[in-house]
Amino acid sequence: MVTPSSIQRELEERLRSGFTSPYVGGLFLVPYHLQLGSWEMLSTLLPDKIGGIPPQKLGLQVIHHSLYGIKGTRELDELRESSYGLLSGLPFICSPVTENRFFNQIPTAHSEEFLIEMGKRQKQLGYLKGNIVNTDGHSIRSFSRMHMPKSYLSKEKIYDKSIRTFWTQDQETKNPIFLKVSYSGTTVSMAVPDLMDKTLEILQNPFLSAMDKEHFVGTLLSQLDEKGIRVILPMRNSDKRLKEMEAIDASQFTQGFEGRRLADVFTYLKDYPDPLRFLVLKVREDGETKYVGFITNDVNMTPRALLKIYRKRWRIENLFSECDFLGFNLLVSTNLNAITANLALKLMAFNLMSAFRNDLGGEFLSMTPDLVHRHFLRNVQGKVKLHGDYIRVDVFGFEHQDAVRPLLDNLQAKLLKKGLDPRIPWLNNHRICFRFM
Repeated sequence: MVTPSSIQRELEERLRSGFTSPYVGGLFLVPYHLQLGSWEMLSTLLPDKIGGIPPQKLGLQVIHHSLYGIKGTRELDELRESSYGLLSGLPFICSPVTENRFFNQIPTAHSEEFLIEMGKRQKQLGYLKGNIVNTDGHSIRSFSRMHMPKSYLSKEKIYDKSIRTFWTQDQETKNPIFLKVSYSGTTVSMAVPDLMDKTLEILQNPFLSAMDKEHFVGTLLSQLDEKGIRVILPMRNSDKRLKEMEAIDASQFTQGFEGRRLADVFTYLKDYPDPLRFLVLKVREDGETKYVGFITNDVNMTPRALLKIYRKRWRIENLFSECDFLGFNLLVSTNLNAITANLALKLMAFNLMSAFRNDLGGEFLSMTPDLVHRHFLRNVQGKVKLHGDYIRVDVFGFEHQDAVRPLLDNLQAKLLKKGLDPRIPWLNNHRICFRFM
């Protein structure tokens, strides 16, 4: 039988005898696991288990699986190598069935608490600024190794978008803040108030949120206003609103924005008690005059500043695309609690790569997770062996070692300076050091 003690013994034997691996790039993220408190947070997320595989190590496997094993981006055959499991402190690889069995035991509330704690840690470390927040919904199609129930199939014999996720993103750092998972049919008015409460809990300060037309609901905006959340979003196109914009006197278009005339007036919205600022752009295209309107409850910022903020709302669309690389678009269950737990762990994988990318700095700051993986994680060859109390990682012929070496040299001293324990819980509490050959 597999027990925690047998796993620990086998892992120790493997480390003492040493092994070669094409996955040592995954060990570059160890300092960021310690920095973000991955092990401690996983102990609160995953269910307690007496005997068998430690749940925290199973959670780490899911994180590394999203980095190394998502179908369509990396070769699944590589996962058969036992050295891959050792990234998570396991001398073997757990099956997807084992992962899903654990996910189905995790209440949705636990996963959301995990996301909140991870967000607070991100804010504390400076990876979230928290002043401007992009908000949007994103639908995800279900996927399973087993045949999905017919209720999830459309007439075209493809999987429907059966899961709706609602996200908040820090506009300045481009990092995700919180993720809420719902079944299809959940409306913006149902999901966004709780999404904003969780985001406020993480950021601990009021913010301005850039939203899309989907959030154009008077009752919702009134609720956000009561929470002290400022918003800016585009006006829905309707004959009534178009006539309202056309009726604005030309003398009120007194400002300019990127070569377009801009009016700063007020309008009313159903189910919202007070007048809202109405920013209207007059656009001349193909010989015709067109209007684009935005509403906001912010009374202090200039129209130009507000429109510049809204223009960067599209960063959240880029975030969705980047997260797909880590498997956010592949859902291995139809149970909401299991999906939430799975996506929470994948979001931690994103944050680990983001923290690593942030420390690399320079030209690497603008890299997508796909490019970071290609440059620093994929096919990094090395030898891993325990020497005394240190796991020494010899990295051979690594092209970008000049970028990584400054981060990993004297690693123990750097971790201690940050107030972090350099011992790695999932690797039998050993420390780690790197040599580039």
